[in-house]
Amino acid sequence: MTKYRLDRRFTLPAIGIHLIAAGLVAALAFWVWAPLGVLTVLLLLNALRVFAFPPAVVRADPSGVRLGGLMTMKPVRVVWTEVEDVTVDRTRLVFDRGDAGTTAFPLAYVGPRAEELVREVYDRLNTANGYTRYEDPSS
Repeated sequence: MTKYRLDRRFTLPAIGIHLIAAGLVAALAFWVWAPLGVLTVLLLLNALRVFAFPPAVVRADPSGVRLGGLMTMKPVRVVWTEVEDVTVDRTRLVFDRGDAGTTAFPLAYVGPRAEELVREVYDRLNTANGYTRYEDPSS
């Protein structure tokens, strides 16, 4: 299984909100009720966790791919054998699943690993179909 994590530019606002909330709760803990300090520590630890390990937004395995997750779009599972066509423009990866509709995934979510994701999608689709059907647009 390959995981692609959310790009930093999308996690930094969440980290900032955690830090602002931690500062407000720390002030309340200092003036109102001291046990709120525990909440301050939890907020700071969660901000550190999001900074160190951004949430995974794509999980690709031999059977399919899960797109989306925390801080992005609603998670969608796409099975490789259900994909009729896949297209890539500069900003999105679009899976056409026939009657099940299309699923568009913004490549900005994975940042600099977007090309790697596109290459892996084409490789996994070719493997699932048993022949080379999809050509990597970057080559």
